[in-house]
Amino acid sequence: MEEVNTQPLNSETISLDLQAAEKPPSYGQLVGSSSLFGTIDLCSEKFKVGRDARCNLVIEEKHFPQSIRSFISNVHFILEKDLEDRCSPAYIIDNSTNGTFVNGKLIGKNNRVILMHGNTISIACCANLFVYYQHNYTVPKEIESESLKQSYHIGRTLGSGSFGTVYLLHDITTCMPYALKIVKKSRVRAQMSNPSSLTNEANIMKKLNHPCVIQMFEFLNEPGSICMVLEYMQGGDLLTRILDNEYLSERIAKFFFYQLCHAIHYLHGQGIIHRDLKPDNILLKDSNLYTLLKVSDFGSSKFLDNTIFMRTICGTPEYVAPEVLEQGNRKMYTCQIDIWSLGVILYTMLSGLLPFGKRDGVADVEQITRGEFSLSHPVFRSVKSCRAKKLIYDILNVDPHYRPSIETLLQSKWFRDSSDVRQARCMMNLPVMSSNELP
Repeated sequence: MEEVNTQPLNSETISLDLQAAEKPPSYGQLVGSSSLFGTIDLCSEKFKVGRDARCNLVIEEKHFPQSIRSFISNVHFILEKDLEDRCSPAYIIDNSTNGTFVNGKLIGKNNRVILMHGNTISIACCANLFVYYQHNYTVPKEIESESLKQSYHIGRTLGSGSFGTVYLLHDITTCMPYALKIVKKSRVRAQMSNPSSLTNEANIMKKLNHPCVIQMFEFLNEPGSICMVLEYMQGGDLLTRILDNEYLSERIAKFFFYQLCHAIHYLHGQGIIHRDLKPDNILLKDSNLYTLLKVSDFGSSKFLDNTIFMRTICGTPEYVAPEVLEQGNRKMYTCQIDIWSLGVILYTMLSGLLPFGKRDGVADVEQITRGEFSLSHPVFRSVKSCRAKKLIYDILNVDPHYRPSIETLLQSKWFRDSSDVRQARCMMNLPVMSSNELP
């Protein structure tokens, strides 16, 4: 009969086993230049290094003599990492009097920078004390630019489409977040005959500067892709905000719609027609109820002189104007197609629904071209203002000549004497107007 080991486990053994089971996986390592430090696994959200006995790594007499330890602070530096986001950066915060250095460059007391794989860390008078190694961090293959790889930590995917992907970036020096939009040239060329469309979006965005229009900070034309470093809007998109709440209250809808009208007024004033306005392309600064809104995604946009008409079919069918869909009649269109899209967006904000139905999962073109929609759904009972409903009817006019201009929309009675409009103007850094002047 096989002998069974019945040696009892003591409480210390059980405690150690539990700690090992609960210990989170290491996201990286500090490798000491001295064998006294060895290799230290980084597993916690905060890792403190200093002379204080409460630090995760205590600098003791066995490491350095007192003459050197006197230059080391109780908590000299701190490493921080969001363990819930595998792609998040690791930060190093300088908490010292005599300095913490990354690759020989001083961080500065109470400042922080992002640690990159292979960075050296020095403290006080001790050069290259540690080397930082990060596990399982790889830059996506589609990112070709060496300058991007050296200047930014490239994090999680924020979104993707048929032409490319959007990633979260962090500047390794300032720690500021950005969005990196990458457009693959091969995908664009496969679907578009005009090569100039590759740089069209960047050329337009270079000219834009408005509080309600997304800003581009850097543009790179790589052999296989177009890269744009853009503002990062952590509040997500307007469509998600609508769906999360089923629909928006009339006050919040007015607050957002006023900002949106100002953005389109600016674009049209710059001779730019967006051509793909929809809640998915409208980004929010943060998760607050009242927050700044920004129009994004200018991939379908064009410069448009007042005397020029367009024929190209583009845009998302549910939000596109009837004159764009009626290409069989060779109809031409102008910037009034953006006004139509504004009407669909307003309808969607107030109801959580689309004004025009679908047939076999595709937008019903006949309903759109005839302008057949209804405000009889029970959800519209929460819209107390007749002016909001009239505005939708005015905008969703199949004849673009009878649709209000963007200037007329901004003068709408729905916006008058509104605290929500005043708050929107404040967020846009526009002069505060009296109730008699609004809008």
